[in-house]
Amino acid sequence: MSNTLPPSFLTDWQADFPEACALLAQAGRDAAARRNRLTLAGAPLSIGVMGQVKAGKSSFLNSLLFGGQALLPEAATPKTANLTRIRYAEKPRFIAHFYKPEDWALIEQQAAGESPDEASRAARELVASARASGDDIPKLLVQGSMHVEAEDLNGLLGKLNDFTGSDGRLTALVAETELALPLEQLQGIEIVDTPGMNDPVVSRTHKTREYMALCDVVFFLSRSSQFLDASDQGLMSAQLPSKGIKRLILVGAQFDMAVLDDGFNRKSLEACTSRLYERLGRHAGEIFNNLASMREKQDMPEAAALLRNTGAPIFASTHAWQIAHKPQQEWSGAVRHTHQELDGMAGDCWKTPLANADWTKLANWEPLTAALEQALTDKEHLLAQQRAGLEKELTAQQADLLRQLREQAEARMTALQQNDLQSLAQRQQRQQAQVDKISTALANFLRATITQTHERQRELLEEIAASAQRAGQVQERTGYKRVKESFRVSDSKWYNPFTWGDHHYESYSTTTSYSYLAVSDALENLGYYVTTAKRQMLAAFDDLIAPSTVSAGLRRELLRAIDPSSADFDPKGLRALVESSLTSLKLPALDFAEPDLESTFSGFSGEIKDSSDMARLRDKLSTEVRQINDTLVSRLRQAVKEASQTLEGIADQSNNRLTERLADEITRLRTDMADKEKHIARLQELIAVCAVDLVA
Repeated sequence: MSNTLPPSFLTDWQADFPEACALLAQAGRDAAARRNRLTLAGAPLSIGVMGQVKAGKSSFLNSLLFGGQALLPEAATPKTANLTRIRYAEKPRFIAHFYKPEDWALIEQQAAGESPDEASRAARELVASARASGDDIPKLLVQGSMHVEAEDLNGLLGKLNDFTGSDGRLTALVAETELALPLEQLQGIEIVDTPGMNDPVVSRTHKTREYMALCDVVFFLSRSSQFLDASDQGLMSAQLPSKGIKRLILVGAQFDMAVLDDGFNRKSLEACTSRLYERLGRHAGEIFNNLASMREKQDMPEAAALLRNTGAPIFASTHAWQIAHKPQQEWSGAVRHTHQELDGMAGDCWKTPLANADWTKLANWEPLTAALEQALTDKEHLLAQQRAGLEKELTAQQADLLRQLREQAEARMTALQQNDLQSLAQRQQRQQAQVDKISTALANFLRATITQTHERQRELLEEIAASAQRAGQVQERTGYKRVKESFRVSDSKWYNPFTWGDHHYESYSTTTSYSYLAVSDALENLGYYVTTAKRQMLAAFDDLIAPSTVSAGLRRELLRAIDPSSADFDPKGLRALVESSLTSLKLPALDFAEPDLESTFSGFSGEIKDSSDMARLRDKLSTEVRQINDTLVSRLRQAVKEASQTLEGIADQSNNRLTERLADEITRLRTDMADKEKHIARLQELIAVCAVDLVA
């Protein structure tokens, strides 16, 4: 809370205005946490790392900060992905925070269902793993956390598998971890490694968003082979805060996979990387421009500016970095596989194996280290920006909450001044008529939104079906090859019988054409279809059903429905009541399980020339498109159904909620009438405090 308010402010007014005071109290706690971080002597620069599960966040940090040492587990599933905070300490230690009992109860509830979505599958995996451990789950959950200390780094790392390993005994119960390490490169910074999408625990998603709001700099990782797909865009919408972050660095991770997809059609590594830089960079510009425009429409200017100011993406490969910098005996199985695949393609298509300089170029690590070093160089400037922006943001937030409280106090004081006990009943009747009118307007807006959503769904399904039909077709290419042929030439001389029957062979070369299908075309078709379909769905969701969009529409309808000319009806008071009810508005998010496209055509490679193999590839592509289309359509219909049910519930309950709030207010007025003058004086005091110019 701001120091401009009396220390006992919330205590004094809690009974009179419970909801408004609860909002102010929460805002105060959030403000204190954010101020504490920025006012500490030697405050660290907070660096967040975002990206989908399997985007390579942990391996990225291991290479960028720890010289390739596997200090962070490389999670492969939502089960092993949790929020991890990394900082400096003189002695290594680790803290595992378990789920709260109420959160685990929600996980078990979700696991008990039969939904095929990613979050439900993750919940079932979590519960099965936890029960298989044989541990006393309720006891651990109540315990809350477990601390691990060691004399040195190696000693600590040897104890962590139980909490962070994919097969760890307690991994399933861990929601958040803290890792403190005596490493020089961690001095002055704090790293926040976030889980990806499809988190089965809502509270953990909220926690992630809270930590992201505290970050100064964010590295956003997107797999280059599916660069900035709809899931990435959904992740940005869900976890990238509207305020706070001062610098966003976009990383095209696992760039080696994109080179493998595209390299068969290029003449060299240079030609391949240049094309990918240009194509994916252009794609990033379009996506970020669209996202920024949506944030501007949603009145999020800081988020829009952050997106527009993001520089060109940095395309990098941690596997290539390890190949270039680590001895072979230290390579993981995944790194060995990458080396084998890329080196084989280079030999087949580029006629030369990859040298160490090529692996260094493919790793593209210098821009990443430069971005990190620049952030550290700009640390004090970034923190100063945070401090300046924070106070402005917190002041504006508190001023808005105090405005709402002041309007409620003014409405109550006016009612006390202009009414007596006998007139309150009549006042309630007249106000109820206004409430009914407003509730009808809000309900009409919500049901119109539902109708628009279903209509847009129908349009989307037609567009997606057309895209699926195009994606399921792969065009033949024409290739050319030199064919060497030979023919027999007689050396017989008619005048020399001894040469009769002698001959030799001569050869010549011709160019012939052939038809083939490129596996890379099929994969590109599939990837483009998935990306486009998801982007269309998310854009439609943002336009129609995003909480900010619905809340803005409800507030607009509220202002239209209120009758400012009513002599005995105070519009400010009711507006405050409605705004407080909108604060808790929650709508389902649209998210998608990410299909594994990398292994889709594992039985095919390069150019497919045989007619039967070409038919098999076409059948495989058609089948994959159909299956992915069915999954996307099912998830869209489910999300629209969930959102429609939520909106219907709000519409059905709006009148009841407003009526209950109005009845509570009338009851409060009846009580205060017993000592009218005393309560009017108290309200005048409250109004004076709320009217303080906090900006000054």
